[in-house]
Amino acid sequence: MATVGSCSGHEEEDVLLDGHAYIGNKPNHTTAVDFTRNFERLVASFWRAPPPLPSTLYVYSPDISDPAAFSEAPRIIRMVRGFILFRVVIRSRHRFCIPMEDFDYFVYNVHGRALYRITNPAPLSFHDDVVGLLPRPFRTSARCSVAALVPTPNPSVFALHVFHSDIGRWASTQVVLKDPQQDFPIKIPRNARRLLSHYPSTVITIGGEGGTMGWVDLWRGILLCDILSPDPVLRGVPLPLPRVLFKPDGEISSDHFGCPKPFRRITFINRPDGRPCLRFVDLDVSCTRLPDEDESGRPSFWFDSWSVITWSNFKMSNSFDDWKNDCMPVHADIIILKEQMRMQLLEYKLLRKKPSQDSKSVSTNAERKLENLWVSQPTPSMLPPNIVYLIARAEFMHPKAYVLAVDMIKREVHGVTEFGTMRELAPDIICIPGSVSPA
Repeated sequence: MATVGSCSGHEEEDVLLDGHAYIGNKPNHTTAVDFTRNFERLVASFWRAPPPLPSTLYVYSPDISDPAAFSEAPRIIRMVRGFILFRVVIRSRHRFCIPMEDFDYFVYNVHGRALYRITNPAPLSFHDDVVGLLPRPFRTSARCSVAALVPTPNPSVFALHVFHSDIGRWASTQVVLKDPQQDFPIKIPRNARRLLSHYPSTVITIGGEGGTMGWVDLWRGILLCDILSPDPVLRGVPLPLPRVLFKPDGEISSDHFGCPKPFRRITFINRPDGRPCLRFVDLDVSCTRLPDEDESGRPSFWFDSWSVITWSNFKMSNSFDDWKNDCMPVHADIIILKEQMRMQLLEYKLLRKKPSQDSKSVSTNAERKLENLWVSQPTPSMLPPNIVYLIARAEFMHPKAYVLAVDMIKREVHGVTEFGTMRELAPDIICIPGSVSPA
């Protein structure tokens, strides 16, 4: 299978990109410049760090003296093999719920030092979750395609909106689900009927001659589409079933199927052996709502346990059987926490004391266990394939986030580091996985 990776001919390395760019001037060998719609210069620079350390995108304008002119922190939408799609908004009249037409969208080629503003899609309207990025095989430019797939009232028909940088405008067409994903192998309970409809929550890029992209409903499956085809259609690929469907107590609530991104994630990987594959990770958690609230008035929770499992898929056909477990589920209570890692977690105040039942004092336990740590947003590593990254916080919705690297084979904490501080209220994604060529 020809893939995106075959375009560059360069080995790629993992990065974890902060989901919001920083506003500041930090030029380096990747720095590139373009103009906003109002002809203000916009400068982008990428600073790479090896995971679990965060890589960072810096954005600033020498024509804007007041950083507050940026109405919100620039948001990274997608990163694919050294290409970054992000949006900025400057001097919006809207303080909240900024409309799509106020944003400037840019594609930044880290390797080629190229920055390109793409046409705003308005009056089209769609969420960042359904927008994907397809780099094109020109290393020294920002040539690319951007595509969004939007559901229609007909569950077998979707609206496909595509922007090609060499054409310079958006085009829309309706695409039909020609090959629906395989039926579920079990009966779906009434409270889990959310699984019967496809609502994309992220997009993966596979590439190849047809420009294959996949719109992923992380609870359900993938809709693959060759966006460069003159007559694109959709075909389904199922995902592993949510583990909550197999709970021994049989208690399933519709609350289990809210936003999937805190619990599930998928990546497409070009392996060194030439075999492309999908890697999927699922985080299963058990938590208890505490009777009090934290100092900010938010609800308070206690994590009782969590476990992680990963799958790989080398065939990418319409079959649940294509997914193979990489290893047995790794439960937090059996993960090895060496003394150096434990001390690091204590320094970050991640292993704090456990609240008592009346929430007015803490128990006599000196520290909480790893299985009681608040974790979310599992991310499978591209290389090495045995690492899963988890966002860790001292408590629910705490603004400061850390990354925990778990070795799924050795079943131990491989590393932990501070990732950043939340700059937007309740962001659904804190880190964006991606890859770049070695410096």
